[in-house]
Amino acid sequence: MSTASIRLLPGERRVSYSAAWFVPLTVLLDIRDGQQWVPTGIAPTVTLSGALSYLDLGRCRDPGTAVPRRYRARFEPGSYLALVRAYREGEEFLAMPFSDTSPPALAVPPLTVNLAPSVSYPFNADLPVLYGQVSTVAGDLVPDVLLSTTFTPVPGLPRTVRTLTGPQGTFALPLGGAPAGQQITITAADYRHTPSRTGQLSVRLPDAIGRDQNIVIG
Repeated sequence: MSTASIRLLPGERRVSYSAAWFVPLTVLLDIRDGQQWVPTGIAPTVTLSGALSYLDLGRCRDPGTAVPRRYRARFEPGSYLALVRAYREGEEFLAMPFSDTSPPALAVPPLTVNLAPSVSYPFNADLPVLYGQVSTVAGDLVPDVLLSTTFTPVPGLPRTVRTLTGPQGTFALPLGGAPAGQQITITAADYRHTPSRTGQLSVRLPDAIGRDQNIVIG
């Protein structure tokens, strides 16, 4: 499997723990303190369904006088990358005050975080994967750049695949189903930069596989 997602359950107060699930990246939790984010060091609990839950956030003695606290889940790269990093540091949510006798005043919905494989992902040997990096005109490698392309398998319907550059500006874009000999255009978009920057690269399979590609954005 080369695409995946994880679910965050910030509003859960009781879950069953499972050690069987492998979480393919590191999740860090920050709390908002004034104008800055402060790391909490709180690790998520993995539920029986494979979701990530933060238990007891918001627990207090008197929920009636307490205020909601804002948290942010950040996703450090592993065999997968969180696509949300193309737009921001992580996913923010509120932890509502509660106690054993007073439930939260508002239910916090689950968050789905879409993932894409990193360059360290163990792809199947028969899957065509385009490897490369994204750089500026000056040659600086750029992390957290969203890459996407759309192609039409034969037979099949149009398919869009996406991935992200990692901390060193490198990427691995799986192109399973892409027809041989057809030109494929890959778009790179750096939404974290103001203003946003884009670049494109056109390739043909299978010639582009096994070559280190470079996409320049500006």
